[in-house]
Amino acid sequence: MSTTLLEPKTREWSAAELRLLPLEVREEILARAAELALEDYRSDPELTAFVAFGEEDLYGNSANAEPG
Repeated sequence: MSTTLLEPKTREWSAAELRLLPLEVREEILARAAELALEDYRSDPELTAFVAFGEEDLYGNSANAEPG
């Protein structure tokens, strides 16, 4: 695969531009972005120290699985 589309590595892509790219190119861009963000997530507890769902947000364990 040619990486010509991926240069420069710091390019900011719009969602519309990303949708037009082949899947393998989009995955490469995502992998590079994940590599850049990795150290931030490891060293900044504010990025991960939160509760995604409250007790009332999840209803999958009840007998009635319909949203309340």
